[in-house]
Amino acid sequence: MTFINRERELADLEHFWTSGQTECIPVTGRRRVGKTFLLEHFAAGKRAIYYRCQLKGTPEQLPLLGKELADSIGDELLQMQPLTTWPAVFAAIERLSHQERLLLILDEVPYWAARDESLSSVLQNWWDERGHTLNLMLVLCGSAVQMMEQLLTGPAPLAGCITGRLQVRPFNFRAAAHLLAFPDPADALISYGILGGVPLYLSFFRADRSLRQNILQAIASPAARLYVEPQAVFAAQHQTFDPGRALGVLRAIAHGKHRWSEIADAAGLNAASLTRVMEPLIGDLSLVERILPVTESHPTRSYYTQYHLTDNFFKFWFRFIEPNQGHIEFGDAERIVELILRQLPDYMGLPFEAMCRDWVRLASAAGALPARVGRVGTWWNPDHQLDIVGLDETGHVAIAGEAKWQAQPFTWDELHRYLEHTRALGSRLRPDVLHLLFTRGGFSADVQQWAATTNARLLGPADLLAPF
Repeated sequence: MTFINRERELADLEHFWTSGQTECIPVTGRRRVGKTFLLEHFAAGKRAIYYRCQLKGTPEQLPLLGKELADSIGDELLQMQPLTTWPAVFAAIERLSHQERLLLILDEVPYWAARDESLSSVLQNWWDERGHTLNLMLVLCGSAVQMMEQLLTGPAPLAGCITGRLQVRPFNFRAAAHLLAFPDPADALISYGILGGVPLYLSFFRADRSLRQNILQAIASPAARLYVEPQAVFAAQHQTFDPGRALGVLRAIAHGKHRWSEIADAAGLNAASLTRVMEPLIGDLSLVERILPVTESHPTRSYYTQYHLTDNFFKFWFRFIEPNQGHIEFGDAERIVELILRQLPDYMGLPFEAMCRDWVRLASAAGALPARVGRVGTWWNPDHQLDIVGLDETGHVAIAGEAKWQAQPFTWDELHRYLEHTRALGSRLRPDVLHLLFTRGGFSADVQQWAATTNARLLGPADLLAPF
């Protein structure tokens, strides 16, 4: 896989490496997001030891870690008699980092912690006594985000050892387009709408294939790597929640159930059971997000709360692949892919809206917009809805916008309806609000004329991917 677009993360890691101080750095992020790939790239050329924790207890785990350390020391006696106790392992780490800087990466730490609750206390005691004096950069990596937070924050023993932190996120649509390298910007956005920003998923689409071929070969085939990916994600988890219930909740949200009661009814769960299932979906797996209108000043109000899937691939899979697996497995995959291609314009609506909101965030951060916005989201009330709303530092609406993934031009009637929705914001709307209209199919002549005489910008797929 090509290594791209992790310059900021690499720079942060290099800063910790060259700090001249002992460092203990947690690296977190959802599964498949590329944490291990990033750390392997960072470790190249450095004096580094990498150990991937397993779902085993300490008596089984220590000899495995000890072997990695013994092999690094090159001590034949230690290699013949593996390190099997904490004092022996710590002594080896101290010996290795005595003179020359050492990078020690413990990957998937929650696996070990799940089988030994004393792990964090043992590491903390050693760190306080000896570890903090060493020429060492210790990286604690894990995909179980919520468990990592429990291990490393608040009253947790390791909280006082942490000297920095790094969260690895999925690629945004611009980084994904760079990795995909499709010549047509619209194809890049469609592919991101299907695959999302997980680098592993993106690696299965190829620029020398048509969209139809990519879907058929990478997703809609029983032999394809992504054909059963959602089940594989849950099979890899060591948490105790029921994968069947989790998939049921994701399925309900993917099929348009966004309120708590709707999700519970569709998934066949009571409120308490839904809470237990939803917590890891929002926390550890980062597959669900809780959404409120961006102007909402009372985040605990439940009336407006909605729940949406964060991962485009899960949205796509639940809509198109899971319902048609029977047909695909009986050799009807090509017909299913043709069905998918016909329905893609409708499916792309929500992913495209999210890309446009991300574009506003990125453009604002780059200083490419006349007003800086701190919060960007969507807005709705019982009668009106806006795809894109950006608030300035005072909470007023500095940016409003509409996103339509359609082949035909954005028309005057659509503009009129959009402006009606913006007026519903009332006194929150700044007089100099910037209107941003996004579409795939271009704009009618009268909309272009309106934009030329108004504080507005009209943007298409190429504009979303162009440098700021």
